Amino acid sequence: MAKIEINLLPRELRKRQPGISFDKSLTLIAGLAVVLVVAFVGMNVFQSMKLKALNNKIAQAQRRADELRKNIELVDALTDVKDKVLQRMSAIEALDRNRAVWVRVLEDLTRRVPDYLWLSLLEEEESQSTAVADSGIDSTIVLSQPPSPAKKRVTMEGYSYSLNSLASFLIELIGSPYFKNMELQYVKRAEVEERKTFTFQLVGDLYYVPDFEGLDADTAVHELASFDETENTEMNLAAGRE
Repeated sequence: MAKIEINLLPRELRKRQPGISFDKSLTLIAGLAVVLVVAFVGMNVFQSMKLKALNNKIAQAQRRADELRKNIELVDALTDVKDKVLQRMSAIEALDRNRAVWVRVLEDLTRRVPDYLWLSLLEEEESQSTAVADSGIDSTIVLSQPPSPAKKRVTMEGYSYSLNSLASFLIELIGSPYFKNMELQYVKRAEVEERKTFTFQLVGDLYYVPDFEGLDADTAVHELASFDETENTEMNLAAGRE
């Protein structure tokens, strides 16, 4: 017959049965740790995704920069080509514009070069143009030709077998309507092709009318040169009186 045992002892005096018990504080700490780990993993995943998106944007920007760099290099190259073409066009236009002028100047110079004298350099220095109206010449010359005679410094170099040829050349230049106030800078002995010669340099003024052909242009040049000579003479006389 089965026995029924009843423990009438108070709860405090009863024997505790062995079992598993958890402390509430440890449970709370473990829960917080799990939450922190999950949050850290989630944050790490989120940052990784964000970093990947940023890397993709950086790569796209880099590719775009490379494309723009190629376009910029192409534009710079085209700009350089354009500048060179414009410079060549300007040079061609300048040559074509003053072609007729230099034809007359060189024809005049060729007629005045004596025998046994050769020119090796004819260099024009850029300077400010001298207007006819400012020089005091009759205004009818200005009305007859829009371009104003230009006055520029010019340098000649060459060599001659004798000083007589050089003297003849200087005398011939005095009568030129284009070359005025030519001064001898130096004369040196030298050998050209094993022959004794005299090298020289002349510096003076060159008068011409750009973009104008005909006898009137030569007349304007002659008038301007004559006015400069008269003005220089008057200045010298005034200085002598003082």
